[in-house]
Amino acid sequence: MLIASLKLLLAGLIIFCIFLPCYYSLGNVYRPRRPVLSTPQDDGLQYDPVSLSTSDGEFIRGWFLFGSKGSPLIVVCHGVGTNREDLRGVSRFLCRAGFNVLAFDFRAHGESTGSKTTFGFREALDVQAAVQYAVAHYQQQFEGVGVYAISMGSAAAILAARHMPQVKAFVFDSPFARLEDLVDQQFSHWPRLPRRLFASMARFSGSILTGIQATEIAPEAYAPDLGTRPVLVFHGDQDTLIPIAQGRQLFERIPGPKEFVETRGAAHVQSYAVMGRAYEEKVVSFFRTHLGP
Repeated sequence: MLIASLKLLLAGLIIFCIFLPCYYSLGNVYRPRRPVLSTPQDDGLQYDPVSLSTSDGEFIRGWFLFGSKGSPLIVVCHGVGTNREDLRGVSRFLCRAGFNVLAFDFRAHGESTGSKTTFGFREALDVQAAVQYAVAHYQQQFEGVGVYAISMGSAAAILAARHMPQVKAFVFDSPFARLEDLVDQQFSHWPRLPRRLFASMARFSGSILTGIQATEIAPEAYAPDLGTRPVLVFHGDQDTLIPIAQGRQLFERIPGPKEFVETRGAAHVQSYAVMGRAYEEKVVSFFRTHLGP
């Protein structure tokens, strides 16, 4: 009886310490794709479908939405598990304010190639490629470049910042500072020992799947690369996926000029839903101030 109980306990530990963390990592790295079901034409906007390649061989699909000729370009970057359509509302209000917009699907999302999500690390190459493509193919349409990014998209934009001198202003919504800490926080309600075991194994299996250590995916370490470019950050105080403390931790490492907007009652990337028109006006005013009319 004792031996049988010990075997059962051992099996339970193996499942908890190995198989469940691996399953957790698999579900986050290999995410099901969401189809792109609409186009900007549904919102009455003029656009070109675009396809561009990254420096490591992925093909990124997106839209170039036409605003007023000579107005700035805003490159919009979605979060993990979604696609360019998730920021349809943002793209719409930016275009209607006169901005040109480039919206695209990150690798392993939407209609782009790739199979693995790396939480901003390799996605940084997608942002770089999008900016370079716009400058090469639509330079006569816009003057000045800004980036609007949410969640994982913010991490990708920050990691790419040093390679994008064309970008003069950034808006981040619900960003994180360190993926390593974020994984730990997902299990903060667990008892200490099982939490540490599970989180450690989840990070380890994630590094095996992606070839990247969780410690390398740390936007706060790259935040100084933003330099003196202005940054606006939104974060909801009810965000349980990326707690607002993560956003503030990142914000402290941004050199400035900068502004942090805490949205009362907003969950993850829900500041726009909570603030509504005030959010639109804040974003539009920020980009007009720092990129020109």
